[in-house]
Amino acid sequence: MKKVVALLLLALVALDVNIEAAFVDTYWGVRALGMGGAFTSIADDANAPLYNIAGIANVSKREVTLMGSRLFAGVEGVEIGANYLGYVQPLGEKYGAVSFAWSSLSSPGLRREDSFNFGYARRINDLISLDTDIVTLSVGATAKYLLQETKFEEEDRDLNYSKGAFTGDIGVLAWFSNGIGIGYSNKYMIPADIGYLEKDYVKNMNVVGVSYYNEELPYIKLPYFTIATDVIFRDKETTLRAGMESRFFEKKLAIRLGGREEAYNIRFWI
Repeated sequence: MKKVVALLLLALVALDVNIEAAFVDTYWGVRALGMGGAFTSIADDANAPLYNIAGIANVSKREVTLMGSRLFAGVEGVEIGANYLGYVQPLGEKYGAVSFAWSSLSSPGLRREDSFNFGYARRINDLISLDTDIVTLSVGATAKYLLQETKFEEEDRDLNYSKGAFTGDIGVLAWFSNGIGIGYSNKYMIPADIGYLEKDYVKNMNVVGVSYYNEELPYIKLPYFTIATDVIFRDKETTLRAGMESRFFEKKLAIRLGGREEAYNIRFWI
């Protein structure tokens, strides 16, 4: 009975409204998650490889982020983990940056999904003679390897318990001098078959994001304020995400508020 409950909860976690469940990038990165996942037009840290690969071009120094969480804690006999590792290595202003990211959603002994991501991005202002006083434009691409594993019942032990496939993402990010950011990410753009018995392709996902940043929000006087929204298009379904962030004490403390159509998040970060 516990195994059935765990499988049902794992499937529920993977679902995002009515969108296809497989490999939905929703639960990764403390900062991005705190903003409800509305990160496509921000993407300026080690969370960028999964949200908008173009953003790693704006990371000025080597950066690593780690996340580990247990979902449905307190439900007896159920262990579902969401884990993430992201690394960005700048190569210099003229050479861009490279990244590696690993994300995993799993229930030990039952099922897991892993994604391994290798990315590259570069600012292209110098290539197209675009004035950085107006806009900073970056583009990037990611090669992904997706792996899912399922422990079948004894009577199905002859089935393959794992299946992997390659795919990729591309991203574009524009930061304007007036504080507006616009981002676009095309995820799983190469068909990736992860089916055990028959073809089962991960659904292509297109994300458009818009954000606004101000060092001090007028009237309210919130310091280092960012507000953002993402619109996700996947398999004829549309999902909206939105979030905000404000940093205090020389950016040592951050307060974030975010939400999706089915949930909301509040995060305090030091």
